[in-house]
Amino acid sequence: MSEKKQRLTLDDLVSLPNVQEEELFIPQWNKTILVRGISKATQVKLGRILNEEGTDAFDYQKALLKESVVEPTLDDDAIEILYQKDSTIVDLIFVKLNELNGLGGIGADAEEFPEE
Repeated sequence: MSEKKQRLTLDDLVSLPNVQEEELFIPQWNKTILVRGISKATQVKLGRILNEEGTDAFDYQKALLKESVVEPTLDDDAIEILYQKDSTIVDLIFVKLNELNGLGGIGADAEEFPEE
């Protein structure tokens, strides 16, 4: 016999886990950083950046890094330094953030879908 499922309550919403956090190993530096997924509220806030006058994808990326990289804490200066490093490292961070946020992994996954 299957286990009876319980309906979610408001108290459950308060006590249930929030967004996932994970250590990301950066092999090129033999170091880790702590990253986390984003909440729906943060997703909406970040999405509005793309609709603002005078902003672009880089503004979105900077805001995402500030929200999602827990340790070390990144500010504009730190992000500028990071962007001067090997692009594969920055890409590795964004791939992990995409995974944590349910957006999939690398772009090569698109090859799995048949063309119509």
